[in-house]
Amino acid sequence: MKKILFTMMLMMTVGFIYGQTTYYWIGGASGGSITNSASWNTDINGGGSNRTTALNTDILVFDGTNVGGTTPTTGPVSVVTSGTLLCGQMILTNNVFVDFIRTSSGTSVFQINGNDDDDFVVNAGSTFSIPLTTLGSVRIEMAATASGRVSGAFSITTTQQFRIQNTTSGTGKILFKSGSVFTTKITSGSTSYAFGNSSQSASGWVIFEAGSEIFYLGGYSPHGSGTNYSAIKIEPGNVWHHRADQTVAPTGGNFFNKQSYGDISVENNAPLIATGSIYRIGNLTVNTGSTFTTHSSGQTAIAGNLTVNGMLIAPAASTNEILFNGTSTQSIAGTGTIDVPGLRVSDMATVTLNKNIIVSDDVTIFGKMNFADKQITGAVTLDAKGINAPVIGAGTTVMGSNVITAHSGFGTAAIGQSISGAGIPANTIVINVSAADDEIIISNAATASGAGVVLTTTSAGATLQTANTNGFDPATGSVVTSGNMTFEDDINYVIDGPTTWPFGVTTGSAGNNVNAGSVDVNADITVNKGVTIKNYLLINGKMTLRPADVVHILAGGDITGTFGATKYIATDYVTGTGVQSMVQFDGISSAKTIPVGTVNYYLPATITPASSSDFTVAVFEGITTNGLLNGTAFTPTQRLRVVNAVWNVNRLSGSGAADLQLNWDDALEGTTFATLPDSDIGLIRNIGSGPTGWGPPIVPGNNTTNVVMGNTSVFGSFSAGAIPQVNAFIYNDLPTKTYGDPDFNGGATSLNTTNPIIYTSTNPLVATIVAGNIHIIGAGTSDITASQLGDGVFPDTSATKTLLVNKAPLTIKADDKSKFEQVANPTLTITYTGFVLGETNAVLTTQPTISTTATIASAPGLYPITISGATAANYEITHTNGTLTVIAKTNQTITFAQPATKTYGNAPFATGATSTNSTIPITYTTSNPGVATVSGNTITIKGAGTTVITAMQAGSDGFFPAPNVARTLTVNKANLTIKANDAIKTTGEANPVFTMTYTGFVLGQTAANLTTQPIVSTTAATNSSPGYYDLIPGGAVTQNYNITYTNGRLTILPLTGTSAQFLLAYRNSNGNIAVRVYSPEIYLADITIYDLNGRVLAQRNILMPVGFASAEIPVQFLSSGIYVVAVRGNGVKLEKMIHFIK
Repeated sequence: MKKILFTMMLMMTVGFIYGQTTYYWIGGASGGSITNSASWNTDINGGGSNRTTALNTDILVFDGTNVGGTTPTTGPVSVVTSGTLLCGQMILTNNVFVDFIRTSSGTSVFQINGNDDDDFVVNAGSTFSIPLTTLGSVRIEMAATASGRVSGAFSITTTQQFRIQNTTSGTGKILFKSGSVFTTKITSGSTSYAFGNSSQSASGWVIFEAGSEIFYLGGYSPHGSGTNYSAIKIEPGNVWHHRADQTVAPTGGNFFNKQSYGDISVENNAPLIATGSIYRIGNLTVNTGSTFTTHSSGQTAIAGNLTVNGMLIAPAASTNEILFNGTSTQSIAGTGTIDVPGLRVSDMATVTLNKNIIVSDDVTIFGKMNFADKQITGAVTLDAKGINAPVIGAGTTVMGSNVITAHSGFGTAAIGQSISGAGIPANTIVINVSAADDEIIISNAATASGAGVVLTTTSAGATLQTANTNGFDPATGSVVTSGNMTFEDDINYVIDGPTTWPFGVTTGSAGNNVNAGSVDVNADITVNKGVTIKNYLLINGKMTLRPADVVHILAGGDITGTFGATKYIATDYVTGTGVQSMVQFDGISSAKTIPVGTVNYYLPATITPASSSDFTVAVFEGITTNGLLNGTAFTPTQRLRVVNAVWNVNRLSGSGAADLQLNWDDALEGTTFATLPDSDIGLIRNIGSGPTGWGPPIVPGNNTTNVVMGNTSVFGSFSAGAIPQVNAFIYNDLPTKTYGDPDFNGGATSLNTTNPIIYTSTNPLVATIVAGNIHIIGAGTSDITASQLGDGVFPDTSATKTLLVNKAPLTIKADDKSKFEQVANPTLTITYTGFVLGETNAVLTTQPTISTTATIASAPGLYPITISGATAANYEITHTNGTLTVIAKTNQTITFAQPATKTYGNAPFATGATSTNSTIPITYTTSNPGVATVSGNTITIKGAGTTVITAMQAGSDGFFPAPNVARTLTVNKANLTIKANDAIKTTGEANPVFTMTYTGFVLGQTAANLTTQPIVSTTAATNSSPGYYDLIPGGAVTQNYNITYTNGRLTILPLTGTSAQFLLAYRNSNGNIAVRVYSPEIYLADITIYDLNGRVLAQRNILMPVGFASAEIPVQFLSSGIYVVAVRGNGVKLEKMIHFIK
């Protein structure tokens, strides 16, 4: 047992000796050295052990809750880097902000060996920064297996070299998580890439996940350099903010060349210039003032929205294509310019055009392009692709890669098509095919690896959608081009706006027909071609066919929609020539409604065949004896007992009988037909013989729902008609009419077709006979006699029926009125509802009277307006009283809040005043127009100071004037900084002309707007000693600005200039020796004072930056005499003899 305990204790001891130790930064907020052991402690509050021995397993933590150890400190930290830092992990946490600064030239190295967890960590809220103030290079060397995680900010803005690297064979990764921000501007004189290049780091070892952001502010590319190399991998959902011109030196590396991105936003008036194909962009946004220039060839693939408020252009002679390959709806929008050589919409992509664009070469559409009411213009070649036959090839896939190699069977025609095969995810698109690189780039990474994988490319057919009133007219429509246009078979159309050019016509095509996959009609259109439809025709508007056009629905296709009076297919025709358009529907095997009609009426036919059959259907108005357009029209008498339309229904293939149903509009019914019972009407077919050429009806029909139907095995011309008349003379009761009804036929019919039926009226004040029809004159009754002379077969016949004409209903209403108290009554007015035949109240026998009990003195309340007394011969009058509302005169109250204090230069702002009465405007005055003016409801600032703005509202008949409301507006002066600009000269030269920089002017003002101009003063003169001298601005006078002055600095160089060291020593006013040195480089030196015997009398050190540095040495103990002042250090050797006189 003792042996076991001893072994356990020994193992624990070894663990303590060789295990990980966590050290916290306690070196303070500024100036602490990262390699100083005292800067690190095992206790965040400094109570533990310092890092006296640096091990490659140590965990170094910058914790924002305390960076000062025993002197608790928070806030930004400036860490001095030097030499080599060795550790296992480095962690920034708890909102710490750390600037890593090297104070001299050379390179500082962080070696992170790695442990089991993430080894380089910047937690959310924390920042790792290499700032501009660093004077040397910093390199972070990650072990090959070390990993990292950045959830906060990682900022590199330096003129020195920086990189973080993991060796070319490294397997570790750094993940930039959602919410992280990487900022880069490395502008070193020598090449430097933030994450290394192809000889320093593994490809794709830094991964920017969805939700992370990259801010490119200039300098070298974060991708690094090397053929087809990128140190970073950008996943969808990352945002690259491009804020600088990547071509401005110093720069280098791979930029936008055969790489994939999340979203890209071009900002800050920057240009982005692609140097190769871009295989994926999520959303691409080009902001105002910025420019995105594509490569000269290849593709720029966009999976999201394209928004251009700046410019999207291409270099001269470029063939680059914008390739849309999203799986959800994408848009092209913005207020800027898009002028590109090519545009391709991939299979399964849906793109909506929300702005006009220019395309100079090619537009290729595999997927859906919604042009809306916008246009593509340019000398473009348009190719709308149909259903492409599958192309089978092969290639080698690698799991997790978007690149297929060793491919065969595919060319550039596959770009934009869907690709499938083992290990290829669904909804994958071909982005690029390169024979030279032996690569196929696909939109989704492969899920499995394999060699010789069988691959297939396909496309489902383009969909073209437009709301342009000119449709696809090549001169004025959705694509305006002088180039060729190709609309392949089986593409789909969605027509959202009225047009006479709904279908695209291939350039040079002479045919009268287009072949489509499906057609959605969502507006009233007239076709420009006949159309054969494979899938479906959606009728959601009126589709008018020109004479001779055919809509042909292939077997398996359909016509869908909610059909009705405004949603049907109008089969137009030419009566004289007999030319008519039609609908052909193949493979009808069950009940199918063909929603046909004329240009005036919806007249559908429903066919239910016994077996699958092909049919054509057309309809025209004006029934004829042979059922054809150019046949003999029915006489008026013959039309009395039929529907005045003909349906031509013909079977092209199939056998057996079919049920046929016809529907019609009331307006086409004959007068007698309209009165007949259901049992007397039915489906009729033209048989080419008999008195009319039409056979007897298949009864019954439905004269309420306007339906006839029957079973037939013979097809041709059909209509709706009545059973033959049996009695020699029939005169049914006349329907009751109302004054104002139109003329109508009496409806008498006779087997005597030799002589006409004549009508007479006994009361011409009620009805007369005009052109054989009964014409209503007024209300009342009249006996209408129908008579006919005999023809030798049938005797003279007459019959009398009583016509009742009711009065038309007329409502006479007193209009409601209102007024304020103590105001005269308004004029009382009357509204008439129900006059017919264009009549007015002038036809009334007695005019109505209108009155009210209210007077000028009436108290507020409701008073009746009474109307009565009107009479008319032909109108049944209803009198309706109105109401006069007397409204109490009302107070008005203005609400005018105290305006917020403003500053000179602020934009105009609304007064914000409101009133309890919005019918009278509020007006304003200002006591000091020099401070602010008011126009309408807007206050405009004119100067600093105060002014009283008074809101007023006048009275009216119904409102008392509102009490004025005064508010004091205070306008503060704007802040203006005047800085003397630094200047430089050599001792002995006259002072240069000093200049100033102004920061804070508003409203486009300049120094010329100052009442008195400032001047710059200095104590330096022509022969002043080398050193720094203040440049002091002052003296400016202005009414509208608070001025803050910032001194500048005059540098007086020694005669030796900037390339040599210089020493000045003298006795100052304090009685001490003042030393001023100039150095072109940074040095650390000692100042020593010797007597002439070489004895050291005083000494102190001095940091010599680039430029001047000063020091003061107390020497009260020295007596008058001659002394030597020496400044010595590594690289420094200066001496000067001075006369010291007390």
